[in-house]
Amino acid sequence: MKTPVIQSDDYTVYLEYYSNLSFIHCDCYRWNKTVKAALLADLDKLFEIHRKPMLAIHEIGDKKHLKFLRMVGFTFHNKIKGLDNIMRHLYTRGS
Repeated sequence: MKTPVIQSDDYTVYLEYYSNLSFIHCDCYRWNKTVKAALLADLDKLFEIHRKPMLAIHEIGDKKHLKFLRMVGFTFHNKIKGLDNIMRHLYTRGS
């Protein structure tokens, strides 16, 4: 179950726990330089507080999502096959 951990008028960030791993999700409702700066600052605080690696699942071929993941500091970890047998990429941030 996704739990909202950061909420603003412009975005909501969720954490989801599965098999002792933390997965992060982000819904953006509006995007500009100010929103980007606020989101990056909020995410930096979240990573500082959480102190565990966070994972993001990436649909292969989604260039916008890949750009977003890299912008917020995620790096490629490995390929995974979902429960639906579709290959995806797993990205991670944090130690």
